[in-house]
Amino acid sequence: MSLSQDILFDAQPYLIANEKHPFVQGIISGQLTSGQLRYYDEQDIAFEYNEVAVINALINYSTSTEQALLFQKRQDMQLTMLRDWLKREPESMPHDWETLKQTPIQPINQVYRQHMAATIQTHSVLQILPSFAAGEWMYVELGKFMAKQTRVQKEPFQSFLSMSGDAFLGPNGYIQQFFNIIDHEAESATAREQEQAKQTFLKSCLLEWYFWDAAYKEITWDNWKAVALEGKGGPMS
Repeated sequence: MSLSQDILFDAQPYLIANEKHPFVQGIISGQLTSGQLRYYDEQDIAFEYNEVAVINALINYSTSTEQALLFQKRQDMQLTMLRDWLKREPESMPHDWETLKQTPIQPINQVYRQHMAATIQTHSVLQILPSFAAGEWMYVELGKFMAKQTRVQKEPFQSFLSMSGDAFLGPNGYIQQFFNIIDHEAESATAREQEQAKQTFLKSCLLEWYFWDAAYKEITWDNWKAVALEGKGGPMS
């Protein structure tokens, strides 16, 4: 069994948990509040900019020109997507560059960002790529799941979790190419390094669940402060 096959086998329970989360189910039923959607939107677009740094690291530490070119292509897509995302936001949810930089990074978002950033210090594609590829894989799989559900058709719900198409799917899509790179890098890695890469992937899958949870509950640092200083109950409950 290849490392990617091992990773995907262990990741299935995380995928099922993400499918069942009330935020994801709320997308299907169209029952999320404007506050929940705004929280997700603001935190996610800030998170996407954090991923730019991770992709840059993948380019920098690539072990072949082919890898670097693939990551550069994905980076171009990332920046184009973010540019277009900023342009298409409705008036009620502005995301110009200035306001984006002023958006507070809330607890789970920061934890997830730090989890990914920590892998950059390894200078290893095998350790960095799983932290990023997990989110890509999760969104693609959730998109497949969504396609099988009866969903509301009007915005803003219909466009959520629609990452699909030839760029991501199939033998030449980003997802499979990322797993091919993981398997290639694993060939010269120790068992411990392979296990670390797998655990990094699974932790990203877990943090995807907590990202939904934070948006569903609109968890802020004030909530965490209330727990610590005032004993008002856990923000995760």
